Order: sequence, then structure tokens, then C-alpha cells
Amino acid sequence: MNLLEQIIATEAKLAQLRQQLAAAPCAEVGHRWKHVGGANAGCGPDCGCSVPVHRCEACGDCDYGENEEAREKLAACAAERAETGEVDAA
Repeated sequence: MNLLEQIIATEAKLAQLRQQLAAAPCAEVGHRWKHVGGANAGCGPDCGCSVPVHRCEACGDCDYGENEEAREKLAACAAERAETGEVDAA
């Protein structure tokens, strides 16, 4: 097989894999998250903090702000509130 034939075969295989990925359930390939906005972090009674919310482009599932970036934001808020004496550190 010459180089051109190898490229054509590889591109055909890539197209097939892309079709399989597009049709695969998220349980097999993972969600394809897209940022869709924010939600109140709820880190205190007067909380004005926001955490990111994502929706899966494939299945439409939503993480409702339950993600790594949100956990980091909540931890930073808790640390800041502990420093100011607003609440005890958890």
C-alpha cells in the first residue's frame, strides 16, 4: 500500500470512528460538556458567588454546577470566609 492509499484508508477509518463517537452513549465515551451559564454557589447566607453550569451536547444532561471548577470555587470561598471569621473552616 503506497502512502496515498494509507492516507485514504486512515481518513476513512477516522470518519467511521467519528460516526461511532457521535452515536455512542455518554456512558461509553463520557459527556461532551458545554458551558451554559452559572448557578448561585450557596456558600453563605448572603452568597453572591457563582459556579459554572454545563450541559452535555450529546445527551442534554446537566451537571447543575457539580464540577471540579465549582468545587474549587466553593473551597476558595470557605477559606476566605474562615479568614474573615465569618464561619469556621470546614
